[in-house]
Amino acid sequence: MFSNITLVQTRCFCAVAEKGNFTVAAEQLCLSQSAVSQAVAALERNLGAQLLVRGRDGVTLTGAGLSALGEARSVLAAVERLAGSARGATTLRGSLRIGVVQSAAIRLLPGWLRQLRAAHPDVAVTLYEGTDPEVTAWVEAGIVEIGFTSRTLAGLSASPVAQDDYVVVVAPGHPFAVKASLALKDLDGQRMLLSGGGCETLIQELLASASSTPDIVCMVRDNAALASMVREGLGLTIMPEMALPLDQQGLIAIRLRPNMRRTLHAVTLRSERLGPVTTAFLELVQSDRTKPTRKLAKRPT
Repeated sequence: MFSNITLVQTRCFCAVAEKGNFTVAAEQLCLSQSAVSQAVAALERNLGAQLLVRGRDGVTLTGAGLSALGEARSVLAAVERLAGSARGATTLRGSLRIGVVQSAAIRLLPGWLRQLRAAHPDVAVTLYEGTDPEVTAWVEAGIVEIGFTSRTLAGLSASPVAQDDYVVVVAPGHPFAVKASLALKDLDGQRMLLSGGGCETLIQELLASASSTPDIVCMVRDNAALASMVREGLGLTIMPEMALPLDQQGLIAIRLRPNMRRTLHAVTLRSERLGPVTTAFLELVQSDRTKPTRKLAKRPT
């Protein structure tokens, strides 16, 4: 029996594991660094296991710490459910950690968060932006409660929330700029900038399936930088429509033939009962039927 484990210890451990730093975790919890450090050390003594490796650059989870983190998240989620049932109120309190790919962070998430804030103003949200594999890994590790990604895994529950199409993006002076559509095979030998924001694996799979061999000269993780390089005529790229910048001046987006569609999913751990905040946000997202339609940049006349 671990009768001496407290919620303060559990919250401190989760915060340090999430932030990777005692000082930042202490600021988030409005506690002193010493108090957070003592709470985590007490938890380790109570469990009889080292949960964190302390270093000059921060902390990392041990194997025991990684296992404990998921259980600790479950404990805090259970406490949130208990508090919600006791209050019997429609307004929720608590926190929500969201993992999201770039395009969804820009195009979808702001509207969803606006609705969440209107319904539950006391919910604190932390965002983690990353690639598709990073987002699914964060959900699996319990670092975030919900992720928005085009990748799904066997251990995750996935619900589709939006769709968009892959397009070829070129500068107005490119020979392809006058084309109404393109086949992947048309890209043979063309200088190409490959998105490194998480879609690169799927894009490479699409090219391979079409036996298309463009000259990939650079991989660019940031979508804004990728668009700027295309504007400068450094090469063409393929990206989902939602990844296109809000200002599409100097860019021409061309449909693929046949059409190739991406589905974004809301993913959560299949094996864990969701907390009330996560459940409320997931229901909000799923009830939002106004999916964005992206207009392609007009061709020069």
